[in-house]
Amino acid sequence: MADTSVQVGVEDWVRRNWMAENYGAKFNRDRLTLRSGGIFDFDAVSEDSSIVAPISTSGAKTSGGKYATGKFMKIRSDILFLTMVEAKHRIIVLTERDMFAQCEKEKAAVRIPPEIEFAFAEIPDEMNRRLIAAREKASNESGG
Repeated sequence: MADTSVQVGVEDWVRRNWMAENYGAKFNRDRLTLRSGGIFDFDAVSEDSSIVAPISTSGAKTSGGKYATGKFMKIRSDILFLTMVEAKHRIIVLTERDMFAQCEKEKAAVRIPPEIEFAFAEIPDEMNRRLIAAREKASNESGG
């Protein structure tokens, strides 16, 4: 089974540092009630719940260079849950530039709800190197 501790560490850094700096608020992981009555765990929720965000460390391509359909479908799932929660800002935070570009392309083609925002969170170089290494290890373990 793949070790996801590096990805979790990146999410923590984005939530505690990047989001606080860029949105001027403190963020925590939080479970919110959906309009449908269910609940969903979000990666980053501001203290006043006005900003809600999942954080993705996935790239737009697989290790073999193909379009990462499964990873983009996870983002589409996150978009669905964002549309079902009350918030002033619904943001998908992406740490990979290629996935950010792909999401912006989808938004420009009017295939993303207008209330969904995308943000690119540039992570520190050392953290990025560890993320790349973890991704490569997971790909090798899965035979990808």
